[in-house]
Amino acid sequence: MLLKELKKNLHIIEKVIKEDDFPASLEPRFLREAVTDYPLRGGKRLRSALLCWTCGLLGGDIEKALYAAASVEIYHNWTLVHDDIIDDDDFRRGEYSTHIKLAKAASVYTDNLQAQSRFGRDFAILAGDIQHSWALNMLLRSIELGVSWQTLQVLLAELQTTVNRQLVSGEALDVEFSYRDWEDITVDEIEKMLTLKTGALLAYCASAGALIAIESDDLNDPRVKKVSDFALKAGTAFQIRDDWLGIFADAETLGKPIASDIIEGKPSILFKEAISALPDKKAAVLRSFLNKPEISQKELDSIKALIRESGADCKVSQKAEKMISEAKSLLDDFPDSKYKTLLFRLADYMLSREL
Repeated sequence: MLLKELKKNLHIIEKVIKEDDFPASLEPRFLREAVTDYPLRGGKRLRSALLCWTCGLLGGDIEKALYAAASVEIYHNWTLVHDDIIDDDDFRRGEYSTHIKLAKAASVYTDNLQAQSRFGRDFAILAGDIQHSWALNMLLRSIELGVSWQTLQVLLAELQTTVNRQLVSGEALDVEFSYRDWEDITVDEIEKMLTLKTGALLAYCASAGALIAIESDDLNDPRVKKVSDFALKAGTAFQIRDDWLGIFADAETLGKPIASDIIEGKPSILFKEAISALPDKKAAVLRSFLNKPEISQKELDSIKALIRESGADCKVSQKAEKMISEAKSLLDDFPDSKYKTLLFRLADYMLSREL
């Protein structure tokens, strides 16, 4: 049921994005193509599904929420474009990342590889900036679907103030951690970073769906708070699972290099817990992989074995399971419906997904 409904939502949102003419006047052509690339590259569209299904949970008309749902997908994608530049990631969802594709496009202007790389990064930054504006424009179009200006004002203000600051702060902390001494970074700090980086936008999606459903501008409405907290907890569990996949998935399934966070020296709860639980000599071995330019398959096997030996994989999995359980309990007071079932299954999927 869940995958069928996710697929249905994916096609609807992709149609909305594809038919919107906001990027049509962008020049040059390769910038226009870069702006539409990630938003139309697929993915599960979890954020748009969360927004639509929360709207349905509170008895709203999902059709009224479609531009808002497309908006959060576009908004999410500008952050991915910029993240890929910061993280030097060459791939996204199994294809070249935006700055790499644009660098290749620069070959028509220059044979200099350094200049091509600079071109790719510069234009990818611009593409992300335009996607940010596109997301806001798409949200504004919600007025065409019957969303009141009072509700829309709150949605715009929340996205541009609270969510933007939280999300960028989360990314900034993530970057800062790679420069700090690992011994000084706590699990609580990492969890806070994950909540800001991933949970904030998911919480917004749930709040937006709820406000559209009840035609309100009150973010403090108990129903809105409950679905927001549900998404926040589920989003943090989602990111913990993502970090697990970053070690234990395979590169082809994941669509990006395995152990990239270790190579970049970025801490995860999984890695931190493993180092804390292992004897000093084995912890030193695990720590030695941080910031390595490249990790071989043999070294990756050693990393996996040490993490499993430490028990960190089980401990982190249990932590995520507890978060999902707490998240689902927040929906107990809502009447049973198709959308409540979908949100429950979406939460479970965030915990058990393989990519």
